[in-house]
Formats: sequence, C-alpha cells, structure tokens
Amino acid sequence: MIEDHCSHPQRHVPKMEGEGTAAVACGSCAMFAILPKVAGSFTCSNCMLIALLKDKVQQLEERVATLQRIRELELFLEATEHTVSTKEETGDSPEKVASSPTQEPDIWRNVTQRSRRPRVRSDCLEIRNRFEVLSPSMEDEEQTPFEDLSLITVDQVYEDEEQRQSSGNVQATLERTAHRRTPTRPKRRRVVVIGDSLLRGTEAVICGPDKMSREVCCLPGAKIQDVTERLQGIIKPTDKYPFLLVHVGTNDTASNSLQKIKRDYEALGRKLKQLNAQIVISSVLPVERRGPGREGKIVEVNNWLRKWCKQERFGFLDHGMQFLEDGLLASDGLHLTTVGRNVFAKNLRNLIRRALN
Repeated sequence: MIEDHCSHPQRHVPKMEGEGTAAVACGSCAMFAILPKVAGSFTCSNCMLIALLKDKVQQLEERVATLQRIRELELFLEATEHTVSTKEETGDSPEKVASSPTQEPDIWRNVTQRSRRPRVRSDCLEIRNRFEVLSPSMEDEEQTPFEDLSLITVDQVYEDEEQRQSSGNVQATLERTAHRRTPTRPKRRRVVVIGDSLLRGTEAVICGPDKMSREVCCLPGAKIQDVTERLQGIIKPTDKYPFLLVHVGTNDTASNSLQKIKRDYEALGRKLKQLNAQIVISSVLPVERRGPGREGKIVEVNNWLRKWCKQERFGFLDHGMQFLEDGLLASDGLHLTTVGRNVFAKNLRNLIRRALN
C-alpha cells in the first residue's frame, strides 16, 4: 500500500547536514529558516515586524480617536459661546429666559403702574478706601519667589510638556468662552540664553513662542571666562528681573583642570548675582571618543555644579546621559546632530516655559 504524504496536515521538517542544524517553519507564515537548533515555536523577523506595525497602527487609531473627541468638545463649546453671545446681544440672558414663565401671544394681560419707593437721603455719607496702598517701588515685586528650579531633570521637563499638550486645546477653548474684561498685559520678562556653539541652530525652537522678548546668544568656542566677560553687554540695566539660562563648560573640559573650571564657575556666579536676574545653569553635555579622562571630568563637573547651584540658589538643568543615545551626537563625538540639536532646544524651551509660568 502506497502512503499518501499529501493527506498529512503537518509539514515535514527536513534535517540539514551538520550538527544541530535544521530547517524550521515559521508558525505564522510557514516560511523556512535554518537555525542552529530545532525550536518548539519559531516566528520569523517579517512576522515580528508585521506584529509591531499592527501595534503602531492601533496606537495611532487611539490617538486619532482622542483628537476627534477633543474636536467634538471644541465644537460644542464654540456653539455654546455663539448661543450665549447671541442672547446677550438681544438682551435675553439665559437666566431671564429660564426664570420667566411661558408667554402665550394670544393672551392679554393687565399691566399696572409700579409704585416707586421714595429715595431716602442720608445726611452722613461714609467714604472709605477698599484698596490697599500700592508699593512705592518695584523692589518687592522683583523679590517675588518663583518656582524652585534648584534641580530640574529632563524627565520632569517632558512630563510638563505632555500635560500641557493634553490640556492645551480644551483650556484654550474654555478661555475663549469666558466673557470678562482682560486687564492690560504687563511687559513680558526678557529671556536670554547664552553659551557656546552647541546653541547654534536652537533659535527657532527657543524663541518661537515669543520672538520679541527671547533671544539666543551663541558664542562659538566660548569658555566660562568668555561668557563672564560678555554678560555686562548683554543684560541691560532696564531689564526687570530677566530670565538668564547659561550653557557653557564643554570647551573648558578639553584643556582646563577641574580646579580651574570650578574657579571660573565661581567667578561667573559672582557676576550673575550682580545682574538681579533669575539664573539657571545647564549641565555640561557628555562627549564620546574623547578619552576616558575628559568623560570622567565632565561627570565630576556636573556633580559639583549640582551642589554649587543649590548653594548659590541658582537653578540647575540636569541633562543626564540622554545625549549618549544613538543619533544625538555627531561623528566627532562633541557636537550634536540635527535630531540631537532639536532635542536639546526643546529641553531648554520647556524649562523656560516652566520657569515663566
């Protein structure tokens, strides 16, 4: 009797020549692959990629559904705003419409003249001031405590950014529906970001929200002493408690000793305290392929900076080791790629938003 091999649903796995090698069929697409050992269940790379793409599509569908719900809420609020404004123009407020009884146009009603109460004249008129005395100078306002920025990490900055994006659309719509007089907007604080060549190309991201009051001062090849000398010409005496973000120190770690770097930072701190500004120091970004001595020196500088900024009551932005990820540092291991520059600029922009708000 001849055995019919086509009647069996299972596929035969031919063994290959050699020790421990066999052709194994994928459990999803039934394609063969040569493996060192015969596995119980095997999934090829193509099927794994398809499963990953399905997960990505599902996430995108969820985000689209969330955006659609936000859009529906915006349309509902805009319709409510339009209805309220229309009734205010005609003189019929929602309270009056709800409290007034239903009127039938075919019914006649008798309207009598309302009695007017005589006005009572008071011989004694009490006059008092319900407002407090204004401050004679701006010194008290300048000393107003702001948010403690003694230690801000990149993760905290991105958490604030995600919360702001999730509630930004609804909050903006609710603000449009509020009918009240807005007072005269005060003059915005000046924001200055100064540092070395790593700031090149970050102007659009940092200054985008407010191009009139924000500026980036990039000093290629600058060291700590160079920034100290340029501060007097950048910060103006007319600036009222400006926000100053300093990113410098990468070039100092190439040639200066740790003690020299500390002395230069201390001189910079004395100069910054004379400016009457809110100060935040950015940590030195890590480098690659520059020798273990320089990489270790950058870690020591950042650890000292963290303690020193807390002692001097300066803010400190800690980037950590984020820029050691693939695709952020350029081939020279010192400068940033386009993606890395964008990440760096967003870190600084989110910190500024958190400090000002």
